Amino acid sequence: MAVKKCLIVGLTLMCMTSAENNDPSAFVKSLTGNCREIGWEPTCERNARNSKTVAFHVYLTNSISSLSQNQTIKYDHVITNIGEGYDKTTGKFTAPVDGVYSFTWTYLTKHGAVAYVGGVIDGKQVVLVVIYGQTATWVGTTGHLVVKMKKGSQFWTPNTSKEVTYINHFFTFLSGYKISDE
Repeated sequence: MAVKKCLIVGLTLMCMTSAENNDPSAFVKSLTGNCREIGWEPTCERNARNSKTVAFHVYLTNSISSLSQNQTIKYDHVITNIGEGYDKTTGKFTAPVDGVYSFTWTYLTKHGAVAYVGGVIDGKQVVLVVIYGQTATWVGTTGHLVVKMKKGSQFWTPNTSKEVTYINHFFTFLSGYKISDE
């Protein structure tokens, strides 16, 4: 018990000294360093060091005038691909590590177009976003999915209707990122 009190008093004095010197970064560094010396480490720092960043954002460079049933949309322009999970030749994202992932896809169609674009995980459709019988000149819609994936699991966005009649390249994109390791 006396050792704990001594340790707490010592840490407090060191922290007060740094704080009195008006050096916030020194205060935080000394507190964190001392905590590590006694075997305690803040969870957020431990997770940040051991976690792998995974994120991608891709879009179409050309409009699609016809897409057959179950054909995957291949977003061909890659803006970001941290973790190298997205493959523009297949249009599929492969999880490089286990984790919880968030995916968002948006597409734009013109008057009279029909488009059923699903969110698929390992061959199983999980989400479906539909534009059917539209009367406006242009209509955009967005799908979103948060899902736990194992390393090697895949996500993609295929057409799930008989045939897509038109998807405009403007405002048609897919993005995803790992939220956590859980």
